[in-house]
Formats: sequence, C-alpha cells, structure tokens
Amino acid sequence: MAEAVASVLEKLAVVLLEKVQEVQAVRGQIEQVQKEVRLIQALLRDVDSKCNRNNVVTEWLNQVSEIANRIATVIDTFQDKIEENRAESSNWVRKITKAVKRNYKKYKLGLHDELENIIEELNRLYQRRTDLRIEDLGAIDDVDDPEACDDVDDPEVVGLEDDQAKIIEQLKDRSISRCTVLSIVGTGGLGKTTLAQKVYNSDKLEGQFDCRAWQSISQTYNLNELLREILYKVKPQMKNKNPPVTDRDLSVKLKKYFLSGKRYLIILDDVWDIDLWEEMKRALPDMYNASRVIITTRMLDVAKAADCNTKPYQLRYLSDDEGLALLFKKAFQQHVQPEKYPTHLLDLAKRLTKKCGGLPLALIVLGGILTRRDRNYTAWNTLYETIDWHDKDGIHCSQVLARSYEDLPQHLKDCFLYFAAFPEDYEISGVHVTRMWMAEGFVPKNGAGTIEDRAEKCLEELVQRCLIQVTKKSWNGYCRYCSIHDLLRDLAIRKAKDENFFTVFLKENDVNNLAASKPCRAALQFCTPTEDGIYSENTRSLLCFGFGRISFNNSGFGLLNYSGFGLLQVLTLERVNMTTFTRRQWLKGLIHLRYLGLRDCFIPHDIFKQFSFPNLETIDLYRSKVDSAENTLDLCDVVIPTLRHVYANNYSEIHLPLEWDKHTNLQTIMDVAIHIESVVELGFCINLRKFGIIIVDKLDNGRAIKEWQNLKSVLKNTVQLVYLSIKTRRGFLPFGGTKELPCHEKIQKLNLKGKWERNICVPSVEMFPTNLTKLQLNYSGLQEDPMPILERLQSLRILHLNDGSYVGTKLICSTGGFPNLEKLKLYALHELHHWDIKEGAMPILHYIKIYYCKKLHVLPDLQKVQTLQELTVDDPSRELWEGMQMQGKDVHKIKHIPYVRIRDYDPQQEDEWD
Repeated sequence: MAEAVASVLEKLAVVLLEKVQEVQAVRGQIEQVQKEVRLIQALLRDVDSKCNRNNVVTEWLNQVSEIANRIATVIDTFQDKIEENRAESSNWVRKITKAVKRNYKKYKLGLHDELENIIEELNRLYQRRTDLRIEDLGAIDDVDDPEACDDVDDPEVVGLEDDQAKIIEQLKDRSISRCTVLSIVGTGGLGKTTLAQKVYNSDKLEGQFDCRAWQSISQTYNLNELLREILYKVKPQMKNKNPPVTDRDLSVKLKKYFLSGKRYLIILDDVWDIDLWEEMKRALPDMYNASRVIITTRMLDVAKAADCNTKPYQLRYLSDDEGLALLFKKAFQQHVQPEKYPTHLLDLAKRLTKKCGGLPLALIVLGGILTRRDRNYTAWNTLYETIDWHDKDGIHCSQVLARSYEDLPQHLKDCFLYFAAFPEDYEISGVHVTRMWMAEGFVPKNGAGTIEDRAEKCLEELVQRCLIQVTKKSWNGYCRYCSIHDLLRDLAIRKAKDENFFTVFLKENDVNNLAASKPCRAALQFCTPTEDGIYSENTRSLLCFGFGRISFNNSGFGLLNYSGFGLLQVLTLERVNMTTFTRRQWLKGLIHLRYLGLRDCFIPHDIFKQFSFPNLETIDLYRSKVDSAENTLDLCDVVIPTLRHVYANNYSEIHLPLEWDKHTNLQTIMDVAIHIESVVELGFCINLRKFGIIIVDKLDNGRAIKEWQNLKSVLKNTVQLVYLSIKTRRGFLPFGGTKELPCHEKIQKLNLKGKWERNICVPSVEMFPTNLTKLQLNYSGLQEDPMPILERLQSLRILHLNDGSYVGTKLICSTGGFPNLEKLKLYALHELHHWDIKEGAMPILHYIKIYYCKKLHVLPDLQKVQTLQELTVDDPSRELWEGMQMQGKDVHKIKHIPYVRIRDYDPQQEDEWD
C-alpha cells in the first residue's frame, strides 16, 4: 500500500507544477497534503513489512486506502477543470485569471475546504499509529529477487499416477455397456482438473472412443453455449457453418446428429449445479456402446445425482511422503530423490508439509514461496512461524494462498489483484493485461528496458510464484494467454474487495448499485439487465465483459452513462453497440484514459471525434467493426502523441488513417488495414517493435516489386523491429527479404500472407532474418519444395505452412535440417501427397499438426523423430485415417508418440442436418 500512496504524491507534484492561478489559490493546502501523505507513506512502508495484522490495523489500512482514493479524485477533478479552461480559448491564462477572481469564494469554500478536511483526516490517521502499536507488529525477512522456476502449465502432481491408471481402466472396461458417469470429487486444490487432464490426454485411450470433448463449466454458465462448444469440439467444421448454429433445439441436434451411434468420452470440468447436469444429460444419448462421461466437482451431491449406480472417485489428500516430495520439487525446481533431501531442512520441510494437510495446491504455492528464500534453517523456520495456519474445511490452504499474496511487493500485489476483474474461465491475454497495468501506473518506473519490458517481467514473476498459470506461450516464449486457479481467483476477489481495490459485480442486479458503492475500479460480468443512466464519477477503471453469445442490445453495457466516468484510466467494453449511444452518454474528453479496449464492438466511425483521448497509450479493436462502408475510422486531424500500441482487426480490415508522422512513440501496429500509397508515412514511426499491416490494394507483379522498395524505406528506420507481418488478400505480396534492413538480425517472427512475386518463387535463405524464431506463410503459391531453404534457418523453432503456401506435391526434410525446430504445422496444402523425413532431420521436434491435407495418404517415417511428444491430424484423407487405426500401415510410425489425436474424420456423418 505504501507504493500505492506514492501515486497520489505524483499527482500532487504534477498539480504543483501547474503555472495557473487556480493552483495558487490552494497551493498551501496542496503542499500540506503532500507533507502529510509523505508521513503516511513512510509509516506504510513499515506496516507493509509486518505480518501480524489484526482487524484494527486492517481497518486502519482501509481508511488510508479510502483517503488516498479521495485525494486522487479531488486532484483528477481539479486537473479536469484546468483542461476545460485551457480548451476554451488560446488565451486561456487571461480567462482563468478572471474566472478565479470571479469565483474565488467558490474555490475557497469548495476545493480549499475539501483539502483542509483531508489534511485533518491524514493527521488523525497518522497519530493513531501509537494507539495501534504498529511499530510492534513484528517484521518478516526481506524478499529477494525471484529465481527461475519450472513452467506450471501442467504441474506434475505427485500421487496422481495411481488414480490416473484406475480411472483409465474403468473407462476402457466394456463389461458395462450403458453410458456411465464417473465423478472425480474433491475440494479445491486437490488436483481434480489435473487428474482429468492426464486421463483425457493419455495415449492409453487412443482408439477407445469415436469422439471426445472437454468442456470447462463455470459457476455462471449459459447452457446453450456449453452445448454449442461441445458440438464444435465433436465436429469443429460446424463452427464456421453458414448460417451459424442456432440455439433452437440444440440439445436435440447434438444428441441426434453428432453423438448418436458413437462411443464418446465427454469431460465436464468443475460442475457446481445439479440442475446443469439434468439439462446436459438430455444431449447425451445412451446407445449402450460403453460411452463415458467424467465430471469433476467439489460437491458430493452433484456426483451422486449424476450417476447413482457409479461410485464417485473421491480424491485423497497426499500422504506425508508424497507431500514432501512435491514440496521439495517445487522449492528446488527439480525432482529431488529422498536420499538427497537436505538434512538441515528435512525436519522443517516435514512440518511445513504436515501444515499443508496434503493439499497439492497449498504445497505448490508454498514451494513457490520457498524458491525465493535462502536454503537455510532460519529462512524456512521464519516462514513456518509467521504463517497463520488453521487446518479446518480448507481454511489452511486459504492461509497459504493469502501468505503468498502478502509476500509480494506492492506493485505485484496490485498486478495480482487485477485478475479479480476477469470472469471465471476467461481467456486472459498476457499482452493486454500488462498494458492495463501500465495504464494504471502499477509497473515500476525505474529499471532496465522499456516499461513494456518491465510489465512483462511483472507477469513472469507472478507465473514463477505459481500464482498465475500460463495456458499458451507466444512465439518468443512469453505468456500469450494465462489463467488463475479458482482458489487464487477467490483470494484475489476477496482481497480486492477488502482493500477497496476492485469491486466485482457478478449478479445481474448488482450493477445498479454502481453509483452508490463508489468503486475505485469496477468489473461488470454478465450484468444484465442494467438500468439506464448508471455511472460512477469516482471510478478509474471500468471493465465490462460481455463475452459469449450475448446480443449487443441486451448486454446492458450500452445503457451505462459513460459521460459520468470522467476519471477513467482503463476502459474495456465487449459486445457493445456503441453506435446506439445517445449524446448524453458521450464524454467530451477522457484526459486520464490510457487504455481503451473495444472487443467485438460496433463502433461509430467518428468515435475519436466525439471523444478526446489526449493521453491514450493503447487501443485494442480486436474483432470490432466500424459503421462505415469502408470500415474506416474518421481520424482526420486526430493526434494522440502518447499512443504506443494499436491493435486493429485481422478479420474485417479496420482502416486507421492516423497522421503517422505525429505518432512517433508507437511501438506496436498490429493488423492495421492500409492503402499502399500510405505506407511511406509510417517511416516516422521509428520506435516500432511489432509491425503488422494488411494491404487492401490489389497489386500486380510489377507493382508488388516497386512497393516493396517503398516499404523497405520505412523498415530501414525501425531498427528495433522484432515482429513483422505483411498481409494481402488481393494480388501479389510486396516482400523481397529483409537482408538489406538493419533489423535483419533482430526480427524473430515473420508472418507473410499473399502470393510471392513470380521471379522469387523459391526464396533463398538469405531473404529471411538471421535469428528468425517463427515463420508463417499463407497463400504464397510456392511451386518448388521450400524445405531445402527453410531447414537451413538455424534459429527457427516454429514453422507454419498454411493454406496455399505451397502448391507442389512433395516435401523432403533432409538429414541435419531444422536443427532447432520444435513445432511444425501443415495446413491445407491441397496438392501434397508425399512427405519424406530423412534420418537425423528435425532432431528436437516435439509437435506436429497436419490439417486438411486431403491428398496425403501416408505418414512420413515419424519413427525417425524420437523426440515427438504430440501428433494431431485433423480432417485426414480416408487412407490416412485407416492407416493410423489399430492395424493400419502407419501405426508403427507413431507408436513412440505419447499423444496422438485424429479428429474430424467420420465417413458415415452426413454433411446436412436440420
């Protein structure tokens, strides 16, 4: 909280630098507030280092938080007033001076008195420190810098191997022909989901079921959405069906047309509601072919209701030995044999293990804390003595999780609490949550690299501490998407509420209390319906999540009065039709706004004319559309000099005709549609690190060569570029290689979509960046095998040859080729019928996906790639599908691969259905 108060001091300092008469009228009060806040901040640094906080001290901290928010609101409102006066006329100083003289009594009685009251409250709060005996609370050890730790995407929880084997045997047993429901039951953190994932992904189930589907269930769910997702997993091509799948009789359709006659395995993860199962089972036919359903739940009554004739599988707590093994594994970041346990820590480790009560999640989180401690008796004993343990009804785990939160520095506490805003099971983008942290001022201002680099480090620290899980990594190894465990999410929501950090509105009618609750930050989740005109003038961050199939008009977010949110720093909206907003709902200026996220929205073309965003840093327009014929935003004369990141839309080609020469701070331009003649204007954006454009013009062969020269003149100035994406859906691609560019050695990801210029046809290895990590080619139309060239890229780890990138018939991977390739994807190579892999090719490859290569009838000799861990074949030819079956000709090529998946082939399935 000490660092949180620091942001208030910064606001005060900024105001004192204002050379206008309004400030002079209250300068004395502002300086006094600044002095009092410094005293409070010094005291808070001491309090933040204590661990034994009682209820009285906690209440005192809450009062400090409230007064800090109150100060920030006063100052932000004051700055708004200054900006309004400045905008009235170029001769604003004279007008403001007159205004002060006319309204001096108003300022004296208003702002002056408000500041005086704040000073009194600050003084009273500071004086109470003696009564609360804050100095005697007892300190804990200083926190060291985090050390590297293993990924926690799929934690290997000790003790689940036997459970996995038993469940798999039950699933394979065909002596019971009816569709049985096996329930995995246990408290949060026991590893129900982890066990179910191990079962679902086991190669021992390969070929046992005709189709499989995994579906996560949240406490707030939409039945039709769940059924639709299962349908898409059983038959993915239905996702793009036109007209789309409707809600009408969805359960009947799933049962009759997609599951009937098949032996299926359906896993429903985290079921809370008996009624949900009663609805869900109507879509699951029982053909007496030994189909199986697995549900994970914390509720024993849900398990019994699902199948009264099948005994629920109740997860046990880990034994002392298993818990000890898991604790040491997490604390030391490697498996430790029992004979090598450090003797000087063994007794303490056993006591810590026993305190965790055999709960895997508690042990994992505690192990994450220990990675940051010195490996000596004093450090571990201090941790043991300072945790307030209560071993009843899972409270002990909450204490462990709370302790991991208290162990964070203030800026990481703020970053962690931000996860309270996101709905359960929401796909959280690592990039965008870090951009929100930047907008909020959570990221340390000092340190190596850019503020974006430091924000990414904050996320990585939360991952290392096992508080956040990475669900998908990006091409550069950073977090692309992440999630938070239910228990940790509950902790974040509870702490955010206690500290008045974030107010999360979960129920449909809660949002109508928005104005009365005066939240500092508000997250609206499924808040429908909403009363018209709701707003909160104190709110600095507003996150509205309308994901799913909620219609624009019924989302409720369109009824909010956005003109009443004058202090916003972060605004995100999902599935809102902004073109229906009345004038009353528009705000003349959002001078504090730094992050604007509009996802799946319908946006008025003149939004940047109606709003004013003088300090905006990030614009996210993912999957949104503009109400203009050319999908173009009206940005004439709009200048946002602070703009750093622009994310447009790969789906509908949003045009953003910014005056690029006035936006030199830009670091990210992603999927912005642009006319080719405007490319040269981007040469002023010399700080770009990620550059992605969609060229809307149709270029012939000669024009493509010419325009590549213009594009090179732009890229010559972007010496920090690490990501380059050039796409066109019409004609030839203006690209001829990066060899002549200064960023040639820095570019790590290259995404090219469009037909190669004819004279190039087969590219040379020199065209590609020296340290290229990921390459995606789309519609390139290459006629000769590109593998002899691409396999010479020494740093390449990920290769996607997508739709139409290669139109030839053969691919040959040579001995020694692709020395560092880890992932390979072949998608819609319609003429490919032969693929040869030589001995020693791709020596560390672990993932292959082959999708819609209908003329590929035989797999290559994959047994030559012993490092393969996963093979996915989607929509194969009949011959390939038959060859991968139990007695097929390709089985010997894939026996060594732990996880093999064949999807989307069903010779008996009808394409048409009612």
